[in-house]
Parts: sequence; C-alpha cells; structure tokens
Amino acid sequence: MDSSVSKALLPGKTNYSLEPAFLTVPELAKLLHVNEKKIYQLAGCGEIPGTKVTGKWIFPRRLIEDWLVENSHGGVMHDRLLIAGSDDQFIHQICNHAAIDWQQRALISYSPAGTRHGLRMLDSGRIDACFINWGPTEDTARRHLGLLRCYRNHASWVVVRCVQRAQGLIYHADLSAVLDKQQDTQEQLKTLISDSSLRWAMRQNDSGTERLLEDLCSTFAISLNSLKVSTHCNSEGSSAAAINKRSADLCCGQFSTARDFNLHFIQAADVSLDLVMTRKTYFRTLMQDFLERLHDAQAMSMVEQLGGYTLRKGAELFTVDSSP
Repeated sequence: MDSSVSKALLPGKTNYSLEPAFLTVPELAKLLHVNEKKIYQLAGCGEIPGTKVTGKWIFPRRLIEDWLVENSHGGVMHDRLLIAGSDDQFIHQICNHAAIDWQQRALISYSPAGTRHGLRMLDSGRIDACFINWGPTEDTARRHLGLLRCYRNHASWVVVRCVQRAQGLIYHADLSAVLDKQQDTQEQLKTLISDSSLRWAMRQNDSGTERLLEDLCSTFAISLNSLKVSTHCNSEGSSAAAINKRSADLCCGQFSTARDFNLHFIQAADVSLDLVMTRKTYFRTLMQDFLERLHDAQAMSMVEQLGGYTLRKGAELFTVDSSP
C-alpha cells in the first residue's frame, strides 16, 4: 500500500487538510491493490460507498475508511449498531435497555429522524438499520416495498416485520366537547381536519406520520397545505408537548404518545413498523440480539404499559424484491 495513502487510514492520523476528501477510481484501486474493473463492480452493486458525479465515480474517503474497518476481521465497527428512521417510544425503550445491558461490549444508537431520511442514511452506508412506517397496515406490503425500491441499494436489503401501532390524531381536551356529539370515528376525524381554525404541530416531510396525515386529508378531499400550521416538530414528543403548551391544538401521532402526555386521541389506522437492513447486517450477532429483544417478555411488558401496540409473535423476514 502506498505510504502516503496508508497514513490516512491509521486511526487518529488522518489529516483531511492534506488528503483529498474524495478518491477517484484509479486512486481507490491503488489503495486497495485491485484493478479498476473490480472497483466499478463493487460500486455498481453497492458493496462500497460511492456516488456518481457527472457520470464519474467518486468515493468519500471517510466512508471508505469505515468500510475497510467494518470489513476487517474483528473490526471495531462490529461492536456498534446504528439505527435510524421512524420515531417510536417502544423502540426508544428497547434501545435504552440494550445500551445498559451491552455497556462496554457494544454501542447502540437510535436516531429517529424520519422514515425517508433514515433510508437515505442506510442507502449511503451511514447506519446499519432503519425503522420505517409509510401508511396503514393493510397497504404496508405495497407501500413499503414500493418505497424501498426507490433507493439504489435496495436489492441487498431485507425487511423484518416487527410491530404494529395505533396511529391517528392527538388533540387537546378542549376539543372534546365538539367531538363527543359525533360517535362515528370518520366524522370525528373529518371534523378536526376540516376545521381551518385549528393549529397543527406538523412533523417533517420525510416522516411516516406526515404521510399518514396526507392520506387522511386526501380521504376527506382536503389539501394538506390548507392546514393551519403553528409549529414544525422533528419528533412526536415535541409535537405533543406543543399541544400541552397550547402553541398547537392537535397533531398526527401514536396512541402511546397521547397517553404519555395525557392528551386525547382518535385512531385513524393501524400502522406497521418494519426494520430494514442489509442481509449482512441481519446475520450479525448484535442484530440478532436486538431482534430477540423485540419479542421477549420484557418487550411484552413495555407495550402493555405504553398501550396501542401489537407485537408479532416472531420476526417475519422478506426481501425487497419479494412479497411478504
């Protein structure tokens, strides 16, 4: 290996002010001691982190370093599990318990930045797995697979069916007087969505929660853009907090969140929460440990306390290019 390049791969030795941030195909081939044809092959099937700019492949040096470490026997990257995607209280608790149990053995991180943002990070190799929800359970198979096929590396991904959760509208008790006169759930939902005076705590565009609200608006022939938005929130907890602070009247979210904040809730749909990852990640010891935690006795106790969840009896696995 070229000495000037190898120094950049030594932990703590990289000097990004001197080394280029991106490598070309010839530079990467020289670094890895393989021919350029092999680099094109790895890049084309998504095995190595890279992107095309004006038709030419370039490779971020930092991601290449991570890729090398992760693919080395006993590399430190095997001692961490980075998860992103949909925001969920149950998953927060599972991750917290795993972090305590694993302690010095491994690191687990959960970044609930929304379904599509999480998938972009998975596609670029920045995380190990992504929780997604993209509409009601009855449409999940079609919607989730259709969504995943939009990403470059989807052919290497697998999907694990994990849990279902009740999702709908969260609102302040002051609105109950009007809704109590209507016994039909659909009428209650329509009343809230069609009231132009109500102020919404809105989630980011990349979230499954915002997608469900868009579906509800479409059902009642109401434009999502016509809703009066008083604040934008990057998490479900902050949306519910905005209602408690009276800076918003309602938001779209989970039953468990409404219960946690002592707010009222109308269910609009059962939503499936699926976990997406590469086949390689699925067989990792840490991932198998994590998946077992989603169905053990402690998990059952968690969902009973949170409310609004249905756990599957076991992990249901399928590939993106197959039907569940």
